[in-house]
Amino acid sequence: MSALNKKSFLTYLKEGGIYVVLLVLLAIIIFQDPTFLSLLNLSNILTQSSVRIIIALGVAGLIVTQGTDLSAGRQVGLAAVIAATLLQSMENANKVFPEMATMPIFVVILIVCAIGAIIGLINGIIIAYLNVTPFITTLGTMIIVYGINSLYYDFVGASPHFGLRQRLLDLHARVYCDGQFPPVVHHLLCADCGGLRLGAVEQNALR
Repeated sequence: MSALNKKSFLTYLKEGGIYVVLLVLLAIIIFQDPTFLSLLNLSNILTQSSVRIIIALGVAGLIVTQGTDLSAGRQVGLAAVIAATLLQSMENANKVFPEMATMPIFVVILIVCAIGAIIGLINGIIIAYLNVTPFITTLGTMIIVYGINSLYYDFVGASPHFGLRQRLLDLHARVYCDGQFPPVVHHLLCADCGGLRLGAVEQNALR
């Protein structure tokens, strides 16, 4: 093997080695259980990964700038619990807030998005003005948000996610938007001016 080919091979392993590892793991799993490639199993994997895909796409913009957000998953969990308590039907005997009418879903979405934005703002202030690394900042935020989530869950009772309106429970069966997120995020990061600026920030950080 020539020196040039050896260098190219090592470069490939460095940049794409994770894909080789994933392919090897996939081959081992398929060998042990051929039903892994069944349509039902693939559908279950995509369904269970749908929320994580959206979170990962959101964090992708941070990774471009050599940052990260370890608290993203906890923020989604907090948003889910709060949204569930606000969307319980009035007929539910165990409604968390019995005197409060069921809110419209778009209002609840705005509320939980605002909560996530506030947490993100706090992360940004700590990172930008206190010069704390994103990993440490979001690790601390992750623990704090998890604590808030646990306190809220214990405060409202053990079942804030029960008693939702049937129309909301059927919503997931009618909305298929996961396939739209990757192209949109790809455009924002690779073709949009904002995404190009993120790439410029990364390049400046590497210099």
